[in-house]
Amino acid sequence: MKLFYVLSLSFLIFSCTDKRKEIKGIDLDPMSQKVIPVNDLSTDFSLLSQVNFQEDGDALFIHLNYFDSDPNYLFVNSLNDPEMDLVLKFEGEGPNEVGGVTDFYFHNYDSIFLIDRYRYQVSLADSSGKVLRRYRLKENDSNRPGENSVLPWVTSKSRIFLRGRYLYIPGVPDQSPYKSKYTKENLLIKMDLQTGKYTTLLGYPELYQTDDYWGNIDHVHPSLSSTDDPDLILVSYPLADLIYSLNLKTEELEPYFWMGSDHLDPPVFIDFKDNQSDKMIRYQYGTDYYFSLNYDPFRKLYWRIVYKKYDAESLDKMVNRTEAGKPNKKYMIVYDENLDRIGEFDLDSIPRFVGYDFIVLKDGPYISVTPEDVEDEKIFQRMVLE
Repeated sequence: MKLFYVLSLSFLIFSCTDKRKEIKGIDLDPMSQKVIPVNDLSTDFSLLSQVNFQEDGDALFIHLNYFDSDPNYLFVNSLNDPEMDLVLKFEGEGPNEVGGVTDFYFHNYDSIFLIDRYRYQVSLADSSGKVLRRYRLKENDSNRPGENSVLPWVTSKSRIFLRGRYLYIPGVPDQSPYKSKYTKENLLIKMDLQTGKYTTLLGYPELYQTDDYWGNIDHVHPSLSSTDDPDLILVSYPLADLIYSLNLKTEELEPYFWMGSDHLDPPVFIDFKDNQSDKMIRYQYGTDYYFSLNYDPFRKLYWRIVYKKYDAESLDKMVNRTEAGKPNKKYMIVYDENLDRIGEFDLDSIPRFVGYDFIVLKDGPYISVTPEDVEDEKIFQRMVLE
């Protein structure tokens, strides 16, 4: 651990010749607004969403409700046409059943992958709701957690992606990675669409492979980002300053570049036996971490979101479950295509910033700014460096 932070400090000193003086901060451009409708069936919380670029240049915003429903609904909206409001329905039971959809990947209207996480099932369907094929992500017929099984776990900071005949699905091991000292390679499922067979890959860097308990999903589940190279995936671990690269051909994980925060404090570990106690709540909300990494292919920029811990007063309220605490501070680290640091900027100009709503479009990165009293639409504005 000490060696890691010494190395991080040396990288920080080296990076002092960056471009911080050129950019003062991040703000919103009120003239660049994207609006999508929120109908009676949908929610504006985008824990799981996807942007799909059409051949005509249209950008579809597709999202899934975070609560169960039968039928399952997938909402398709256009970020260029606020009138578009398409609802796709998929049956939970019957000949075209897909179970309870928890995760999805929209390739096109004829190829939509729908996942029932707790049944380890992937269904390939079309937009009419017809199921074309089903796949299973477990070696036996049991739906009980296994020592070596993996649950699909897809969010807006770690989405499914397709490479040729292989579908890559982010996942979390059924058994806490602490029990294997974070040495297994089972954070990403590689499924062969032709044969239906699957393997797992992607493990933790040496930083995590200690006797410490690193926490829950917020602090151990990595963020994945595609690059201009289809065989190279960038991996951001919540408590690691370094960005790593995963080579899909060799399936090897290697350090790529340092992208550390000036504001992130090292974790104060708890015991694994306290993972179901109030100590876990304090650890979850009282530990700084990197929320996500997003590569911007249009401007060749790297955007890394930092979540600061809540203050002591807010932590007490959360642990005692009396009321919500004050919002925690958030920062954005930006690097250019040469891996030179542009700067790290607070996001105070976006008081209701939610990392799950960060999307990258051709004219810039956008974030949701929907007012609390607006229920029938979701509003995005472009973020600008100024």
